[in-house]
Parts: sequence; C-alpha cells; structure tokens
Amino acid sequence: MDIAAMSMDMSLARVQQSAGISVAKKAMDAQEAVADGLLKMAETAVPRQMPANGTGQIVDTTA
Repeated sequence: MDIAAMSMDMSLARVQQSAGISVAKKAMDAQEAVADGLLKMAETAVPRQMPANGTGQIVDTTA
C-alpha cells in the first residue's frame, strides 16, 4: 500500500470517528433533556406523597 492511499484511509477514519462522536454527543444531550422532563413530571405528579427526606415512607407491596 502506498503512502498516499494510507494517508487517505487514515483521514477517512478520522472523519468517521469525529462524526460518530458528534452523533453520540447529540444523543446524550437528547437523553439528558428527556430525563430532566421526566423528573419534573414526576415532581409535579406526586408532590405530597414524597416526604422531604424521601426515605422509608413509601413501600410498593405489589411489585
């Protein structure tokens, strides 16, 4: 394999890796936004059932 072809292959691999990282970052940002929305929705759905410290007050016996 000559140097020019190897250089092109390495450049292509670098671009593919960069694109993959960008897509992964966008997916992580989207999941973070979804998680924040779910947490806010849970807080508004059951505001008085959770005690201030949140420990030992609610037991799910049907699980």
